[in-house]
Amino acid sequence: MNVSLSAINRWVKSLRKLMKELGIASCQKPAHKYKRGSNEHIEIPNLIDRQFAVTAPNQV
Repeated sequence: MNVSLSAINRWVKSLRKLMKELGIASCQKPAHKYKRGSNEHIEIPNLIDRQFAVTAPNQV
């Protein structure tokens, strides 16, 4: 793609002027914000009351 920077600047300026005349503006999504973890671990009761005897890894 052989487009000079000055050609792009002219296009952007004309587009900006046209949008201003029409009274429109671009709509961009806000930046994504990640949630912060609150509690590391909440103790969960053993409601089923299963008894597991683990003798080795990956063995129940």
